[in-house]
Amino acid sequence: MDAIKQYMKPKWWLTGVGTIFTIFMLLTYAGIMNAAETGWGADNYDERDVFYEKAWAATFFLVALITIVSGQFIEGRAQAILAITIGGGNILVFILTFLAADGLDYGYTGDPANWAPPMIMAAGLLVSGFLHLEEE
Repeated sequence: MDAIKQYMKPKWWLTGVGTIFTIFMLLTYAGIMNAAETGWGADNYDERDVFYEKAWAATFFLVALITIVSGQFIEGRAQAILAITIGGGNILVFILTFLAADGLDYGYTGDPANWAPPMIMAAGLLVSGFLHLEEE
């Protein structure tokens, strides 16, 4: 168990996941990554879809920044609780998104290459927090 805890420190999971999410949210918001096209297909989106994908990115940008700050400036049990909260919250958002997208042929829920990496990162945050919950 000590070996697992060594690699599952909330500080580094929060910092790493927050950094990755920040980069992807900025790329999406800046239009470098066309999230609307990925989500709806090259011939099946309009400027409203682009807006909603950018709004989604802006919302998650805040979560990404909170994740980085939690990794760098909070310690001990509080940091573990934040890792659990952010990881669990992201998993809940993924589940709700899957339910909302049912039958819509939405690219982010239909292709595991799009949803598996962030789901694994969220699960890593959750586990890292649970493993270190009893630390001061």
